[in-house]
Amino acid sequence: MRRPAVLALLALSACATPQREKMSFEELYATSGESGFVSDSAPFLPHEPRQARGPLAPVRSPELEARLTLFAEKAQAYRVKAQRGSAMPVEQVRNWEAMNAALDAFLDLPVEQTDTRDLTRARGVMEAELEQDARLYGDMPGALAEAVVVRVGRLIVRASTLRRWAQTPAEETFGPPRLAWPVEPVTITSLYGERWHPITGRLRRHSGVDLAARRGQPVGVADKGVVLRAGWNGDHGKMVEVQHAGQWVTRYSHLSEVLVTTGEVLGRGDVVGLAGDTGLATGVHVHFELWHDGSALDPLEALVAPEADPDTSQEATTASSSAPWRGGSRPSSTP
Repeated sequence: MRRPAVLALLALSACATPQREKMSFEELYATSGESGFVSDSAPFLPHEPRQARGPLAPVRSPELEARLTLFAEKAQAYRVKAQRGSAMPVEQVRNWEAMNAALDAFLDLPVEQTDTRDLTRARGVMEAELEQDARLYGDMPGALAEAVVVRVGRLIVRASTLRRWAQTPAEETFGPPRLAWPVEPVTITSLYGERWHPITGRLRRHSGVDLAARRGQPVGVADKGVVLRAGWNGDHGKMVEVQHAGQWVTRYSHLSEVLVTTGEVLGRGDVVGLAGDTGLATGVHVHFELWHDGSALDPLEALVAPEADPDTSQEATTASSSAPWRGGSRPSSTP
């Protein structure tokens, strides 16, 4: 498979959300308690509503399991007949398309009706089959490759949402804040954790998530807070760092322009800058980090899928940096 074709990401439309009027410091913390504050609604992607919470009774999907099994069996049968370096046969392209359609139907279910085990199983099969196809075939239609990683990313975000819903009130009180996505629509191009850096070629810790964006796209702050830093920060390029209640900090890197100043008070969703590729980056994107008490945490533990909110009809589309590509270069990568 030609790697650039597999790793191509969907072009995104602009998110032209206007910047809201700034809040005063008193207004910002009017609803705050000592341990945190209640977030207002986000103009980018709202969090899941409280009324949707409650005892979950998910049921495993036999239809999804049957589709995954059939998909894997067909994929293996086609690979047996193929020669290394040959183009992906039409039959396998159709097999992938049918699997994508089945996943769409599964992910159209309400969040609370999906089972985490199904999400884990589906993600495992998709990543494993894509990796095997990548090793065998000399090419894969670019649009199909994009569609596959989008579905894998949606599975990841759905699983993150379910983990958040499973938290007890005590865990939620002392856990990370409920954050809005900095850009919309959401396309995750690299996950939190260990990975091979696309520029240095070394294994290093990726301390945040990368979100695809177009150059100049507005980047919104994930929650209300105060700007700690706004300007150049080495490999991160032009970066904004925001302090939130409870000693939580978010960072927005590789911006083309910074539109806030140190000490400025921000409301949730206020634009902090414009997306770019400054610093050590291979493409335009937003590198987003979440910190607490000096340690970086996985932002997906705080960001919630927009599909969990009945007030928004557009689901986020995501593309993950999953196992098949940890050893190679990826577009839109960050420190």
